[in-house]
Amino acid sequence: MSEKMLQRNVETLREFIQSKGWAISAEKEIAYGYQLVVTVGANKTPINLFTTGKILIQGKPSILQTELRSWVDERRVSLEGTNTAGMARIGSDESGKGDYFGPLVVGAVYVDGQTEARLIDLGVCDSKLLPDHRIIEMAEVIGQMCPYSVVSLGPKTYNEMYAKMQNLNRLLAWGHARCLEKVLEKVTCDLAIADQFGNESYLLDALGERNLQIRLEQHPRAESDMAVAAASILARAEFVRRMEQLSRQVGRKLPKGAFDPSIITIGREIAARGGEAALAEVAKVHFKTTQKILERE
Repeated sequence: MSEKMLQRNVETLREFIQSKGWAISAEKEIAYGYQLVVTVGANKTPINLFTTGKILIQGKPSILQTELRSWVDERRVSLEGTNTAGMARIGSDESGKGDYFGPLVVGAVYVDGQTEARLIDLGVCDSKLLPDHRIIEMAEVIGQMCPYSVVSLGPKTYNEMYAKMQNLNRLLAWGHARCLEKVLEKVTCDLAIADQFGNESYLLDALGERNLQIRLEQHPRAESDMAVAAASILARAEFVRRMEQLSRQVGRKLPKGAFDPSIITIGREIAARGGEAALAEVAKVHFKTTQKILERE
């Protein structure tokens, strides 16, 4: 590790704190590192970051401390990477599968030893660790640096395909295979890495249907691989852009995720104007949320 890595960790932590709406009440240089004091209400938690890459959370146990530890654990996984580091490979990941509103987006990125070093310098990591504005910025650079593909299934197309397949894992496999196919039209590569969803046979079957000859590795939390992390950023950036477009279309800011209480309220407003057909233009209607929206209050 180095001063450069320390600066990157501090910057990423600042962005995480900002995205959560927390405050930094104090900060200072310490021996071989830097300290930030994160404050939420009466809770204050010091967090020390070192040039070695070590991150130490101090203070009394609290919900704030638990969330910070989760961030540290995710960050550690992303920095440790996988045993494919330096190898030429294509990584793929998706965004939007758990969001009621918006599309399902899959991204795939080709990375080799040279571009991997540049991605590390850029601070690429799992998109879940980054705020949306940083994801948009990184996606532009990644797109200029690496061969890639992004496949976006808008809600209408998503709902039509889901009605035929009746299985989210099959739909995900279709998206990953299509993305890999498009990248392989640009480069020659014999290794693909994807985040694991369901049984690995779903994606293997989808690749076989397209006659794609490539060795596939699927791992839980595969975003620790730099190629998959880059793909997650491209997929998330496109998801964010499409959500903004849909929000303008309906005249309301559509919430992300599946548990925001405003999802039901906004969903009912949309359904009042055009029924389930209107919902199908902006949402994944097989979610149980649709039943709640269409129920009479």
